[in-house]
Amino acid sequence: MAFTIRRLGPGDEAVLALIAEEAPDFDLAGRSTPDPPLSQQEAAAYFADPAVLHWIAEDDGRVVGELLCHHLRLGAQPASEVLLYSIGVRSGERRRGVGTALVDELLGWMRGEGVPSAWVLADNPGAEAFYTACGFERSGPNDQGVLLELELASHGEA
Repeated sequence: MAFTIRRLGPGDEAVLALIAEEAPDFDLAGRSTPDPPLSQQEAAAYFADPAVLHWIAEDDGRVVGELLCHHLRLGAQPASEVLLYSIGVRSGERRRGVGTALVDELLGWMRGEGVPSAWVLADNPGAEAFYTACGFERSGPNDQGVLLELELASHGEA
């Protein structure tokens, strides 16, 4: 393993912008357009939020993978959990253990913080196989969940 894993934080605004701009190369689902990067003010707020857990894998200073999670506080036991929101590995770097190493970093953080569980929505068989190989197990019925979104703009709010 020639890459290193580290958590992003203040001062990594350029790295965050690079990941957004080069999103198609990290995306396992095959998006073809870059994501708009955050403004400096939005990036500062992102890094100031302790619930944001964002790690990258670097090989000789080049970002080769990234993992974004959110630490969620709950109003009952367990008191918290982690939502694994996204993981991406550059197309030319896959099958080198980058994704597994990123998940292992998350698991180490969870152990250190006493967070008992993590969950992820897998939207294709390849993703489900990857997460299963990392120790995730199917929960509940075998039916896929339904993603519902609400945009304030659709309610006449900006």
